Amino acid sequence: MDDFGKILPPAITEKATRTPAGNEWVLPLPEANQSIHLATTNRIAILGVEAVRILDDGLGVENCSGYELSDVGDWTAYVHRNNEAALRFIDDNSVGHGRGYILTAVSKSEFKALRR
Repeated sequence: MDDFGKILPPAITEKATRTPAGNEWVLPLPEANQSIHLATTNRIAILGVEAVRILDDGLGVENCSGYELSDVGDWTAYVHRNNEAALRFIDDNSVGHGRGYILTAVSKSEFKALRR
């Protein structure tokens, strides 16, 4: 389990759906917002958001965030900028029943491991 998955409490994961591969959560609107706030508190950056429709045989992507912030000199500031962009995307792309959000997240240690 990645660092983001470790911080999500049962109150959030019980309302979420697992992606077909089982490695990501599809979060309803309130839980997506709560998850981003938890990520910020735990210094985990939300690098991107996908708004998806839950289908009988998988997921249908309806929209993807387009922000890309590259300055990681100050990790805490990087987290805040990314997570604020994620919250704006969700606010601008509100989805209803049968839909949710996939949050692509990374902690500082995971980010450093990716760069190696």
